[in-house]
Amino acid sequence: MSKNGKIIIIGGGASGLAAALAAAKECGGRCVTVLERLDRVGKKLLATGNGRCNLTNRNAAPEHYHSADTARLADILERTPPDAVLDFFGEMGLLCDTQADGRVYPYCYQASMVLDVLRAALERAGVDVACSCEVAEVEKGPGGFSVRTRDGRAFSAARVVLAAGGQAGPQFGTDGSAFALARMLGHSVAEPYPCLVPLRCAGFPVGLKGVRANCALSLYLDGRCAGTERGEVQFAEYGLSGIPAMQLSCLLGPGVKKAGTSVDFFPEMAFPVLRGMLEQRCASGMFASLETLLLGLVAKKLGHAILKSCGLQPLSRAPGGLSRREMNALAGALKNWRFAVEGTLPWTQAQVTGGGVPLAEVKTEGCASLRCPGLYLSGEVLDAAGDCGGFNLQWAWATGIAAGRAAARGL
Repeated sequence: MSKNGKIIIIGGGASGLAAALAAAKECGGRCVTVLERLDRVGKKLLATGNGRCNLTNRNAAPEHYHSADTARLADILERTPPDAVLDFFGEMGLLCDTQADGRVYPYCYQASMVLDVLRAALERAGVDVACSCEVAEVEKGPGGFSVRTRDGRAFSAARVVLAAGGQAGPQFGTDGSAFALARMLGHSVAEPYPCLVPLRCAGFPVGLKGVRANCALSLYLDGRCAGTERGEVQFAEYGLSGIPAMQLSCLLGPGVKKAGTSVDFFPEMAFPVLRGMLEQRCASGMFASLETLLLGLVAKKLGHAILKSCGLQPLSRAPGGLSRREMNALAGALKNWRFAVEGTLPWTQAQVTGGGVPLAEVKTEGCASLRCPGLYLSGEVLDAAGDCGGFNLQWAWATGIAAGRAAARGL
């Protein structure tokens, strides 16, 4: 089977669909073909924002992203800001709701609505969408690009947009194969690593699964504090989850030799103040045993685990007899409960990919390849991983729109 077209979009995720629609607006839908390896486009999009689709953030800025080239990242972001993305969706009829923290959701708070709007727009534009179509090889020749799929189909085009995602969430079709295609076309790939993913900790206390606490979580890399996040931390049988832990996972790139975390349950309270409060509780006579000493301060299971980690046992012991050393140890654990980090959960639990094609290998205008004329790259295949809060979808839409538009204008 042969298909001769002008623009092929490899990947039917958020960035690929944005690229297809942007290209179709410039040159007509019949010029555009989307190749998607799964049986339906946009499957990963349906899982974003816990099914509500946090589709962008009005505060999108370089400080919310992780990349080896923040200067070029900033330039790319500035060229297609959140307002441009919202205009893009507004033209398709999607009504959105902006929250106080800048997060933007579809007004109905359903990710399926975002995908429905995109699919309807593709149909109106006449874009050809081929699903169950896994690309195995892309070659650049004198007449353009030849694209072959694993089932033997062949396509050709003057321009190609590589928007096949990264490696996070392989159950949604992003299994890292886009990096192999990028290499075929002359690009290098910075080693991918999972981001926005829970942390696996060594020697983690048992029995804390499901416990949550608002606290400050810090990540130490090779002995130095690399970052601190505040918010609700979720304790699990393997270690730490919740937005603070997932944000910090973006700092665990290749080459880190030693990593650890520190949990501060009272970030607003200085150590001497906390210790004084504990001393008052011990002396008050209100708490008959260590088992009840931390009631009202932290979750019961969490309090017991902290006491045990300090060697304060049995829990039936009266708190009035705590020595100064023991009191310092308890206050220290509440301010600086440390765990060694063994790594992260696997790619299936990651929301986004760190690493990828270096931004130095694409033009900041249109994300055109500097190594393969006629090729454009967008979305997660590029070296940019955003924080939680709509920043990754903003990158997907922004680079997709820019690449699709540039590919069409370059015909």
